[in-house]
Amino acid sequence: MHDTSSESALSRDAAGAAGTVVLAGRVAAGRGRVTLLRAVAALACLETLVQGLLAGMLLNGDVDSIDPHGFNAYVFELLVFLQVVAAVLVWRRNRWLTWPLKATVGILIATFTQTLLGLEGSLAAHVTLGVALCAMETALALRAFTLRGGSYGDRRSVVNGREGRGGAWRTGGS
Repeated sequence: MHDTSSESALSRDAAGAAGTVVLAGRVAAGRGRVTLLRAVAALACLETLVQGLLAGMLLNGDVDSIDPHGFNAYVFELLVFLQVVAAVLVWRRNRWLTWPLKATVGILIATFTQTLLGLEGSLAAHVTLGVALCAMETALALRAFTLRGGSYGDRRSVVNGREGRGGAWRTGGS
């Protein structure tokens, strides 16, 4: 997956011109924040699998699994809320990185909708949205692990064919 939001506008507009900086990719500042997002996303992803297992047991006739399924739903909501918090922390340090925040807020809305559908007893919509939530969480967790976390201002840059680490690289001119 290629995240176009991480490309520099300078690299698209003036790539190769003397005295320009061309960024090959950006490193998300705040290694701890990225790690937090990864950890919470991975836990929430595993939680959706547990929810699916409990739902399958319930659909097979094991009525005793309804209470753990209901409790687990609230645990999942808490994890999704923590995901949003982690995404906000990543976004506050990296304003250019918006997809984690958008994705986690979308999942949070879908999660609250899922809970309401379950409480209302709308089984077909509840199961369908549950499968979709599992897919969304899996995609979020996988994408979170593609983020490169680094210290503040840490960037991988390419200038006139040379790769280096640092803020501003200038070539040509004075």
